[in-house]
Amino acid sequence: MRAGIVEVLSAEEVNNFLESEFEKEVSTLEIKRELVPTIDDAALGAKRLIEDTACDFVVIGYALEEGEKLSQAFENSILHAQFTLKKNIFRVIVPHDKKTEDYAREAAKEIIRYFYKPHELQHERSTMAEGQETDSSFNPFAMFG
Repeated sequence: MRAGIVEVLSAEEVNNFLESEFEKEVSTLEIKRELVPTIDDAALGAKRLIEDTACDFVVIGYALEEGEKLSQAFENSILHAQFTLKKNIFRVIVPHDKKTEDYAREAAKEIIRYFYKPHELQHERSTMAEGQETDSSFNPFAMFG
């Protein structure tokens, strides 16, 4: 399996934590990276990774600064790319009030569970009581907010 990481300039820290956790969890996972200048260019980077290097899924890691919000263009472009390319494009957007390392590592573990242990993840989600929170602060199934 091959994973792609879209690396936004200034978001290297998040992506390094993601990559190291992927490598630790799944030694056979091949990781490709695509550098883009801004978060709004992330969909183009994801498209390149999927089409040019045949990645099975792509992760976009980014840490928000205090008061920063993602643009509507980013949200729309990622959704469009995901539906057009028919591949998962995960957003790991670290809130400004969360510790980057912990959040990114937990997100990587959840993504690995999604691809390598779907039965475990499905069982956990189906047995949760309505409104119950998970231990993870990352939800790969969350909608854009």
